[in-house]
Amino acid sequence: MQLHAIDIVIIVSYFLTVVLIGLWVSRRGAKDLESYFLGGKSLPWYILGISDASGMFDISGTMVLVTWLFMYG
Repeated sequence: MQLHAIDIVIIVSYFLTVVLIGLWVSRRGAKDLESYFLGGKSLPWYILGISDASGMFDISGTMVLVTWLFMYG
């Protein structure tokens, strides 16, 4: 399998974008503990809901939900 120049450009740009976003977010969170844990209290409610729900997208969260549904009908 041969990678063409456009493939390499896409891969490098993706990794560069991910690293830059990571650096930007880590600097914003490194201001103080409130910024780290609470996002500086500037996040809207729907972003907080998505963040909370994202923890249930693994297999253990799915297993817990199925168990609750089975137990409680």
